Amino acid sequence: MLQAFLQGACQLIFPDNCLLCREFLNSRHQRQLCTSCQADLVFNPTPFNRQSTIGSFAFDNAWSVCLYNETAQKLLHAFKYNSKTALSKTFVPLMIDFIDRHHIPLREFDLISPVPLHPVRLRERGYNQSALLSLALSQHYAIAHTENLLIRQKVTPTQTELGAKQRWTNMSGAFKMKNSTDLRTKSVILIDDLFTTGATVNAAAEVLKNAGAARVGVLTFSITV
Repeated sequence: MLQAFLQGACQLIFPDNCLLCREFLNSRHQRQLCTSCQADLVFNPTPFNRQSTIGSFAFDNAWSVCLYNETAQKLLHAFKYNSKTALSKTFVPLMIDFIDRHHIPLREFDLISPVPLHPVRLRERGYNQSALLSLALSQHYAIAHTENLLIRQKVTPTQTELGAKQRWTNMSGAFKMKNSTDLRTKSVILIDDLFTTGATVNAAAEVLKNAGAARVGVLTFSITV
């Protein structure tokens, strides 16, 4: 009886509503989205290598799960800036479904790593949203997870406020190797939340390639259209 009372009180204090439309879910917090809002997320119909308008990329492959429509934008904003870390429980199954359906060769990579935040940003936010995704994917696909490859050495203005060319300039020299890890013969898959111009993941991939990485792939939850 006490457990039932506590569950009922929890529902009153923390109602189980869709994050976007506020419809009651009755899922005991197992889901963050109603069926209708989740259906508004659009899987990327052409998930493979986007071409750079600036020049060739340093990474070898890039895949993105969903198109960056209004629904994806709201969810990623909540995930990154409003401490809605539980949204990883929505994002990760969608990413796994996409990976399996398109036969993305994730298991061919030796290491999986999130794109790092600068320590200042990490302290402000309290978590790296990309690390939540990469850790869950590493566990599902049994790939070694590491957050010790790269460090973000520049506090850069948010990319959302910049044009395409400014994004590339903004990310120049943003990353460096965190330690002297020998990456020769190693392949690394970088995980991030959003692919826009590719400037961020390209800067990270360039450092990994210069450190000897044989192959660098990129997987993001969303991509701009």
